[in-house]
Amino acid sequence: MHFPKNCTIIKKVMNDSYGSETQMYGKGILGMAKRNKQSTKDIYILLLRSQSLFSRVIHIATKEEYTHVSIGMESDCTQFYSFARRYTNLPLPAGFVQESLDSGLMAKSKSAPCALYRMTIPASSYFSLRRRFKKMLPKQKRFQYSVLGTFFCFFGIEYKRENKYFCSQFVAEALNEAGIIELTKSPALYHPVDFIKLPHLELCYKGTLGGLDRMRYALPAGNC
Repeated sequence: MHFPKNCTIIKKVMNDSYGSETQMYGKGILGMAKRNKQSTKDIYILLLRSQSLFSRVIHIATKEEYTHVSIGMESDCTQFYSFARRYTNLPLPAGFVQESLDSGLMAKSKSAPCALYRMTIPASSYFSLRRRFKKMLPKQKRFQYSVLGTFFCFFGIEYKRENKYFCSQFVAEALNEAGIIELTKSPALYHPVDFIKLPHLELCYKGTLGGLDRMRYALPAGNC
């Protein structure tokens, strides 16, 4: 594994039950440098590659390390927002969902490779993002997964339909409309791995979902 130059290792390397290494980084999941500024808030970007058939197809087609992206708003890293399947064992229907390490496909994908990043943003942008998610939750069924959008994105073709998104399209649009990032292309052309290139992103953890889950429970609340 590559360790960022500006990070200090603050937790020994642990091997999870699947044999892959999980690492903790300074300024990461232990939250050594806890921010107290009232004018800023932290959000979390979770990238992963599950073992679902759809994820495997995307991985084979793109050769990219990660096939899914979600946004987390809480410091305990228990809940994330994205577009994905609504039921654990069925790829469809899919749409806007709250994802959790404790349930659903994430809970069944402990060996899935993942990376958790933190971004410090203005408090105004944080609350704008939170309002968007809270407004969407009661109307979840209106927001559906854009299967065609995913297909066209692979070929670099922009395809947009009202209230239909795939995960990286949704995350890109949400971050942009909250004033957090400036887009370099249409949201409909973003891949999950594109978010690794965002400025001011701090790597908190890289390993498997199972390792992230165990580290989370081993730490005091609020130190993700």
